Amino acid sequence: MAEISVLMPVYNGMPYLVDAVNSILSQTIQNFNFLIINDGSTDETKNYLNQLNDPRINVIHQSNRGQGAAKNAGLDLCQTEFVAMMDADDASFPTRLEKQWNFLSQHQEVGMVGTKIVYFTTRGRKGFSPPLPCDHKTIYADLLRGEHAICQASLMCRTTILKKVGGFRIDGSGEDLDMWLRMGEVSSLANLDKVLLGVRLHFSSVNVRHQVEIRARYAHSLHSAKRRAEGQPELSYPEFLFLYRARSFWQRLAETVDIYSHSQYRQALVEILDNNLVRGYTRLAWAALCSPPRSIQRISRALRRYRKI
Repeated sequence: MAEISVLMPVYNGMPYLVDAVNSILSQTIQNFNFLIINDGSTDETKNYLNQLNDPRINVIHQSNRGQGAAKNAGLDLCQTEFVAMMDADDASFPTRLEKQWNFLSQHQEVGMVGTKIVYFTTRGRKGFSPPLPCDHKTIYADLLRGEHAICQASLMCRTTILKKVGGFRIDGSGEDLDMWLRMGEVSSLANLDKVLLGVRLHFSSVNVRHQVEIRARYAHSLHSAKRRAEGQPELSYPEFLFLYRARSFWQRLAETVDIYSHSQYRQALVEILDNNLVRGYTRLAWAALCSPPRSIQRISRALRRYRKI
């Protein structure tokens, strides 16, 4: 019997979906269930998924309900000890599932383990690997500061713990941070110190309006974690959103600029990896000027990584 389920939601995943699926089917561990939740795609995703012929694959088609709802639909079907996450435009390295399964089998205190990642473009050019922490204390502290400490598509979780904390409480985007924080409250978190996932960068993934929604969801997740730690009841999202939108003009302006800076940073990475060096580095400098605190944060995280080497 399989011990691992791989859970992958997809919405309009073509043409990158093919690489994502093949990267899972090519794992060194072959005994797993592959749950693919088609969240109301309107491109060729449904046709591609329907022609897949592998007994490990279970495709569920549903109307568009959002990332969190799609993941919960798959999680409800998971009966295995472990569940691994996957995004429809990324690529897992061949030994990813094997190494994570071995790690969780040997570290019973860890409820969720990710991996280091490397960015790559639609042309297959690989870039740098961001300095993600590996120990629980640093990961959880970074999450509480809203810093990048985990990659959702690289995770493998203990299914019972993920279900115990309620799975994904947010139906749409921004569902990940809330889940990570709740998992970290009841078990240890970890990242393997090895690159085992390629995260695809492309211009269609850089959406400022989308980031505004995610930022609000992240803010609510952090606010909820703080209230849980203080023994206070959480605010509903509408209640929190009322307070969130009532912030001062300068706070809202600072967040808008930071979101814009982050978008420029991601676009710069795509251009640099696609060898548009002048445009890419110019945009990178502009992103740094727009949000000096974000740039300082990236530099300090990189320095922290090199001090540990």
